[in-house]
Amino acid sequence: MLTVPLIIFIFPIISIILGVVGYLILKNLTAPIILVILLGIIAALLWFNRSFGFWIFIYGFLAFVGAFLTKMVTTKMKRRKPLS
Repeated sequence: MLTVPLIIFIFPIISIILGVVGYLILKNLTAPIILVILLGIIAALLWFNRSFGFWIFIYGFLAFVGAFLTKMVTTKMKRRKPLS
């Protein structure tokens, strides 16, 4: 298992997707962030070492960005009036 491509490419994409899907399902900004951080802590304990802790907070921030952008888009779409 190559850890560098996982840490740099795959995990950030997964955390953004979890942020978007978590917001769409739960309608809450903090739930996807907590989910990503908890999954990162579990991964650090099972597969990686303690230096992975730095990346966990970056992934949490990326989950926040995904959830926040999803919230902004969905609220803009709800406020937009139909053309008819």
